[in-house]
Amino acid sequence: MQLELRKYQKDAIDKLLDITKVLLTKDGSRLCVFKAPTGSGKTIIVANFLQKLIEERLDKKLSFIWISAHNLHTQSKKKLEECLQSTAFTFSYLEDITDNTIKENEILFINWEEITKRDRKTGKFINVFMRPNELDRNLPIFVKNTKEEGREIFLIVDESHYYYWSENSQRLINEIIAPKITLEVSATPKVEPTAEEISNREAGYVSVKFEEVVKEGMIKKEVVINEEFKNLKIDDRTADEIVIQTAINKREELKELYKEESTNVNPLILIQLPSQQQAISTLDKAKLEISQEILKEKFNITLENKKLGIYLSEQKENLKDIEKLDNETEVLIFKQAIAIGWDCPRAQILIIFRETKSITFEIQTVGRIMRMPEWKHYNNDILNKAYIFTNLKDINIKRDILDQKYFAYKPSKRKPEYKPINLPSIYLHRIDYGDITLSFREVFIDTANRYFEITKNDNVDSALKKIKIKGLDLNIKHLKDEVISDKIIQEIDQLQKIEGEKFVEFLRSPEDIKAEYDDFAKNISLPYAPIRSYTKIQQSIYDWFDKYLGFKGESRLSIQIVVLYPKNRSIFEKIIKEAKEKYIPIKEEELKSRIRVDFNEKWNVPEILYYTDLYTLVDYKKHILEPAYMIEGRSEIEKNFEKLLESSEKVKWWFKNGKESKEFLGIMYWNNTENKESTFYPDFIVMFNDETIGIYDTKDGIIARDPITKDKAEELYKYVQKLIKKGRKMVSGIITKTNQGWFIHKGLNYNYNDSLEGWEKLNL
Repeated sequence: MQLELRKYQKDAIDKLLDITKVLLTKDGSRLCVFKAPTGSGKTIIVANFLQKLIEERLDKKLSFIWISAHNLHTQSKKKLEECLQSTAFTFSYLEDITDNTIKENEILFINWEEITKRDRKTGKFINVFMRPNELDRNLPIFVKNTKEEGREIFLIVDESHYYYWSENSQRLINEIIAPKITLEVSATPKVEPTAEEISNREAGYVSVKFEEVVKEGMIKKEVVINEEFKNLKIDDRTADEIVIQTAINKREELKELYKEESTNVNPLILIQLPSQQQAISTLDKAKLEISQEILKEKFNITLENKKLGIYLSEQKENLKDIEKLDNETEVLIFKQAIAIGWDCPRAQILIIFRETKSITFEIQTVGRIMRMPEWKHYNNDILNKAYIFTNLKDINIKRDILDQKYFAYKPSKRKPEYKPINLPSIYLHRIDYGDITLSFREVFIDTANRYFEITKNDNVDSALKKIKIKGLDLNIKHLKDEVISDKIIQEIDQLQKIEGEKFVEFLRSPEDIKAEYDDFAKNISLPYAPIRSYTKIQQSIYDWFDKYLGFKGESRLSIQIVVLYPKNRSIFEKIIKEAKEKYIPIKEEELKSRIRVDFNEKWNVPEILYYTDLYTLVDYKKHILEPAYMIEGRSEIEKNFEKLLESSEKVKWWFKNGKESKEFLGIMYWNNTENKESTFYPDFIVMFNDETIGIYDTKDGIIARDPITKDKAEELYKYVQKLIKKGRKMVSGIITKTNQGWFIHKGLNYNYNDSLEGWEKLNL
């Protein structure tokens, strides 16, 4: 089941379509890189992009080759067949090719290893479809015939960081396939076009942000490494036993939490064997035997009861339907090299055994446990994380900002003396695709009827009379193009219009009319996203013609011709522009309905948080989580306020709040600048010795003057006043620091100026 495309997916599709249309007009072979995180739905995005590409009815006819690593091409073929069923595409392996040519809109799926392997002695290709034969059935001939029939090759390189840059692969691409467009698809592309190439649109680069994929609930929020290992009881168990035991315990915890969420997900543990090579090493065999013995003796997890699965090149056991969310298999032993591209969203725990002393963790390493099983985040944040357990002594995080943000292995626990504070908290999840929706149809029909003065009492005949009075001509059966005739140019640099030039009129083809009608609808849909909006405008026009002018059952081409006729076109442009104005408040109401509000009446400081390499250890005694980790690069005023809280004799404890997560305290406010509801995450929650709770946000300089700060400040005041009326002991305000010391603004009518009128000295 694939849910509706997410915003980041639709945006990527639009960008890929835009740059590809440009690159197809350029000379020579062109490159476009598509970078998207593991779990973002790269194949789904590319499939939808390809569908839109052929719907554009471009001048160039295209045949497609899809090349993948290992056996991923079979998985890709299956997924594309699901996504692109009932389209103009056909799907083939090399053995399926007919007439020794790749047909228009045919996608040929190929395995890298199968076609690049050569005999070490002779240097000749091993694969039969790469060697000459009497029937001319080989890839070079297929490509040659395809091009001779006037079609360009569009090459998709899936997971391009594998094999693509090898010498054999490059020779295959450049000498045999020589594609018009190469689309490299990878989470970690090896080569990227230069800034100049991208700027001049000589090459393409489309990237999906990791944060957007997490925000949409498609992948885990973070990875926790060796959770709670510090508290393990040391006994006579081996490191392998402890790692497996801890992972099993976590799996059981997750399973119960899924039940509480009313879902039947059966979380899966992956045990990755040590060596990097694809073949099974001596160490692999030893770890395989040890793991199986521990699982059988300690936990009754065996191949026989189907709770254990094996996914190795030499052995495959209990793999049928293992991807299903409620499949009975609880543990799968595998090798990373075998599992490239393997998709099992219920996999959530990874056990890593390594033959080396350390491993550099990067997102690609844990790609198999990143996906969310139901493409959403759950109420219990424990389910929104992936877990790694390993017997490594050292853990290295790749010095990449994305990886540093993702791997959380620094635990910080809430202190035992904490007592619940039970504050109301809001988390907003907003969905906006920037498009014209189906509700535009009624607005357009109403606007068109008002323009032509058509009422619900009119039948088709009376409606036709009214539109004729308003100047709409329905008797247009053809559109014509003027083509210049007998033009002689003698001096090219003196080219200008000459009176008496001859023109010949030709009928415009249905294909050209459809293309112009699409362009008309896309251009008129602005400022809404054209690719996602133009069909709604077109359908609105069709429906109006059918319902009021009697065109039901008529060819859509006849309506296109009427609309595009210059005199009629100006009328429809006027109606659509007016309809878009009327649609604005409807769109705003729709956006409000698309906001998912998670309300927590009893928010408390989290019992435990895991921090990433972007956070550093700070020697704070009063922070309610210990040890205290603070993010690098935070503002100076935040650092100084932290020190003030630490030194204050009035403060019992304090907590540095986070952002954009249900784990942290959120307050809803109306953002007047952007005209929408938003969530405000105040910087600090403070517990004073007299049990008063303080909520503070630090601001200085330009940010303190920002109108959004005024919105936040006044909503914070209202939020606290409601709690005070219920008997809570609360204080709050916006905090700033000047040469005269610390100041706070507590009430309504927030204003920041040099005199600090309305502010008072902070007594902390």
